[in-house]
Amino acid sequence: MGIPLTMLGRRQARQAAHTVAGLVPHDTPIIASDQKRARQTARPIARVLGVPATTDPRLREQGLGAMEGHTADDLEPLPQPTGVHPADVRWAGGESLADVAERCRSLLDDVAARDLPAIVLVTHGDTMRVLLGILDGRSHRDLDWDLPLTNGSVIARDVNLSESHRRLSLS
Repeated sequence: MGIPLTMLGRRQARQAAHTVAGLVPHDTPIIASDQKRARQTARPIARVLGVPATTDPRLREQGLGAMEGHTADDLEPLPQPTGVHPADVRWAGGESLADVAERCRSLLDDVAARDLPAIVLVTHGDTMRVLLGILDGRSHRDLDWDLPLTNGSVIARDVNLSESHRRLSLS
């Protein structure tokens, strides 16, 4: 499912693998979005860490409904429903940012239950923004849209998930 990495994307994935290898111990588990680009990005990371990458659909990028596959130039602006925050709207029948936050919270709860010293999550830009917002204690309505996230970005966080302290790497 999805579009494969380009040659540039494959280079960025190899660089991300090199970066992640310097941040977490060998044998650190990897969970990737089940979408093609994330799976392809996870492969070189898995190789350098010596573990298989597992997939989880909760790390998918935001579903855009009828807007999927269209460029911004193809789309007509939609009116915002009165009294509803834009992050709570399921635009064009897709997911709201609230929906993405709900599945990200579920994933983080499951990660916390595993009580691991470190884990690597491979996901997509807006999903990463939602995860970071949750980890920072912010709402899906208050995401850091100014955070520069390019393809192959690696962000490491020391976080407290439940009682234990661990390293979380996002790519």
